[in-house]
Amino acid sequence: MTGSPRVALIGMMIAVVIAVALAGCGGPGGTPPKYASQWNGRGDSAGALNYAEGLAIDPQGKLLVADTWNDRILRYDADGKSLSAFGLHGHKDGELESPRAVTTDTRGNIYVADCWNHRIQKFSRDGKVHLTFGKKGGPWGDDEGDGLLLYPYSVAVDSQGNMYVSDYNNNRLQKFNSRGKFVLKWGVEGRQDGQFNHPGALVMDKQDRLWVADVGNNRVQRFRFDRAGRPVFDGQWGKEGVEPGEFDRPYGLAVDKDGNFYVADFGNHRVQKFDSRGRLQYLFDKYGSGDGELDSPMALAVDDTGVLYVSDWGNNRLQKFLPAS
Repeated sequence: MTGSPRVALIGMMIAVVIAVALAGCGGPGGTPPKYASQWNGRGDSAGALNYAEGLAIDPQGKLLVADTWNDRILRYDADGKSLSAFGLHGHKDGELESPRAVTTDTRGNIYVADCWNHRIQKFSRDGKVHLTFGKKGGPWGDDEGDGLLLYPYSVAVDSQGNMYVSDYNNNRLQKFNSRGKFVLKWGVEGRQDGQFNHPGALVMDKQDRLWVADVGNNRVQRFRFDRAGRPVFDGQWGKEGVEPGEFDRPYGLAVDKDGNFYVADFGNHRVQKFDSRGRLQYLFDKYGSGDGELDSPMALAVDDTGVLYVSDWGNNRLQKFLPAS
């Protein structure tokens, strides 16, 4: 009898240690990456940022940035050196208004979710516009015609050149062919499998599976496609909360070459990494403005070596992290 309270106390202490470990290093399976560098400088000069909301890695390993409030796309090298920029504020082809996401295909073409223009634009590697499609639907999501968009948040491209758009205020996804012609749509507002509440970032993995940051539902959903190209629900992860594996407005998403996925957990000021089955690998969540600290991370990109880039939105900067050795 005398040993029971002691055993119980030891058990409680072990539980506390495990909880602290989970909070500090993200739980079993991995160690958080190491801070490497940052670059920022709010403004509209070359290379400066104004609340960047989208990141991608191009085929040459350069970092593409949707510099949202400057209405342009930037390209940096791996050390944060500004290489090029394109885009001006406006509504004509090639002009941008609040671009929220950027991605690229294997040929280096650049695709932009031109959010406040309610359209998608495709550019050559040097910023020349090739394709523009989409137009505004009803102001409150009540006009949901095929191909109409209402604040498109993100765009992803599969190996055949088909484009997928998160139609944010219409709570659905739309698929277009490589010429920008509407193919199909799926999703309605809701919490069931395949339903959405303001879908955010989209990522296409190497198996042509589409990953969706379902922001308002605080989860990640994944879809595969049948032989006819129709979406098939393929799993979901996460729920609202502050514990490891839970989310508060997961705006940003990235998938690496091994199928691990990374979530920018905006409201919890942290980044979480999961393996392809959704098992937590790590998290890092120190709130602040110091090196490696985060304030409302918005977007992510990861290269083939595991280097992770974070749009640290609340601090108006980009941070680079190296994989732990």
